[in-house]
Amino acid sequence: MMQTSMERLGSGKKINSASDDAAGFAISEKMTSQIVGLNRAVNNINDGLSLIKAAQATTKEVTDIVQRMRELTVQALSDLNSHRDKNNIQTELEALIDEVEKIGAQTKFNGRGVHRETAYSIQTGINDGDQLHFFTNYISPSLMGTAGASVKSFTNIGGSVTFNVNSQDWINESHKFSAGDIVLLFSGDPKKPMTGSSFFVSGVADNSDGSQALNIYPLPNGSLQSSDEELLSSGSAVIVTVAEHGNPTIQNGGSKSLANLDITESTTTATAMVTIDSSLRNLYNSAIRLGAIENRLQFSVDNILNVAEATTMARSHIQDADFAQESARLAKSMVLRESASAMLSQAQVNSELVLALLKDVM
Repeated sequence: MMQTSMERLGSGKKINSASDDAAGFAISEKMTSQIVGLNRAVNNINDGLSLIKAAQATTKEVTDIVQRMRELTVQALSDLNSHRDKNNIQTELEALIDEVEKIGAQTKFNGRGVHRETAYSIQTGINDGDQLHFFTNYISPSLMGTAGASVKSFTNIGGSVTFNVNSQDWINESHKFSAGDIVLLFSGDPKKPMTGSSFFVSGVADNSDGSQALNIYPLPNGSLQSSDEELLSSGSAVIVTVAEHGNPTIQNGGSKSLANLDITESTTTATAMVTIDSSLRNLYNSAIRLGAIENRLQFSVDNILNVAEATTMARSHIQDADFAQESARLAKSMVLRESASAMLSQAQVNSELVLALLKDVM
């Protein structure tokens, strides 16, 4: 009894081995595994929060740059500017475009491009599947301002392929899809980030609900790949204009992209304003999504910490020693040991006394 009490007081645990309490040992070990996993999940989420904050910071910086570009475009719309003035404005715009590209390409977190490798999954729990999937925003002047939409449905009849795309986010007809665009298909589901094929838009029809029907020609072999059909059937397919086939001199997303902004001519300045406004709207939406993800991750941290604390308390009731009780048991065992020693000593004295009396009688 004394040895057991000393062991429990020394370790602070009531259960030091499975022999102390087999059922309690199994339960406490399972709880320990859960607590360790929850604490690791908290670290994972904090890393995710750091990533989100980095993405928000760069998105804010790019937004400020595009706002400056809009200011310059408003200035260029005035006829009081000479051709030389507009060329000077164009020079600054091109420098700002290069800076946006630099931010998008060089912003990294733990070696990954924040605005290039945009699909992320964070382990937020202790079990397989306890993950949060999200996208960071892709920042590149070649795609900013171009036509982009989700694919509502598609048909493939005898090799003639049509995409019906949702255009609810478009605010100007000039920035919808048009014949001659080269579009890229990819997944809008962060759980399954996948890039599909490129397609040439051979014809466009505007639907009454504002959507568009695109007659497309798959590149480069002219046939729809099985992986593309799988992606289109998933319900998460998205397309975006990446180039203009009809005008090979215009690259990087075509004339509607931020990369090809031109305010030197009055005919292109109006289009430039639409491109900038579209880019700003997408940046605002990206900032909102990132903020929502940050709030969700913060709530996840708070919840996991509460669960870990409650689990730790429950494990303590099972595993930890009661110091008052064990101290009393130790004191009792020590008293019993001392009493036993005293009784043995007394018994020995009595036997010697009896022998002495017998010796005297003899």
